[in-house]
Amino acid sequence: MKGIDKKLIIFTTKKRFNDRNADDMQSGDIEADILKKHYHLGQVSTFIDWTTFGLSYQHPATNSIQPVSREKAIAMLYHELRSQSYAFSFRGPYQGLIINLFNHMQRSNGNDFQHLFMNNAYRNLILSEKATDSTLSIIKNTIEKLYFNKSQLMKEHFSNVLSKSRLPKYTRWKDFVNGMGITVHDINSTEISIESLTFQGNTYTAVIKYRAQDHFGLDKKDILKAKFNSITFFRIWFILQRTKYFAQKPFFTNFEATITLTGENDV
Repeated sequence: MKGIDKKLIIFTTKKRFNDRNADDMQSGDIEADILKKHYHLGQVSTFIDWTTFGLSYQHPATNSIQPVSREKAIAMLYHELRSQSYAFSFRGPYQGLIINLFNHMQRSNGNDFQHLFMNNAYRNLILSEKATDSTLSIIKNTIEKLYFNKSQLMKEHFSNVLSKSRLPKYTRWKDFVNGMGITVHDINSTEISIESLTFQGNTYTAVIKYRAQDHFGLDKKDILKAKFNSITFFRIWFILQRTKYFAQKPFFTNFEATITLTGENDV
């Protein structure tokens, strides 16, 4: 069996990378009246009325709040957002990532985000999936039964079998407490490639690379769902991102994992 000595992309999701036209990548695009009437986001904060932050406001649970600047209002809402994030991220090595992401959202003006912890978490997620329809299981099984010598035929075959696979996602129970469920949860775009594949007799060594991207932002469908619209955390996030008052920019999170597979080819 002949191997390959250069990168061969074997799978790419239909959702493309760097899609800034996606709804969850929009910011400052919704008027206050629409947010209040259609999205039921009149009062989202315990501390400040986002619609009249330039005026004193009498909140039922607090004393009268003095007028603040736009910058101060944004800072107050981010502070409340961070303080509530621990409800979704309180256990394990990744619990602080969500704070880093909101810090990035506040300061980076929409630039991409990468972090070593996200790469580590992604690699562990891929390796933890043992089901026969997981991507890594399918890749390993396919290599062990591989009989193609031409890269193009190999690519077409992998694309076909991987289209039936279950892509890695942070939907396990532990992801809802360790920070990855709120940090990423779903993954928008995935590319899988074979970086190298060598054979020595029937024994093979394959270097597989996963490249992934998610959108750190909320779309309109998200906030209209009861499970999001009823939680203060998501209400504040949506207001910070989508109202013209604040227009805080969402961004792409990029992460990757490289995994070496070994085994024997049966053909």
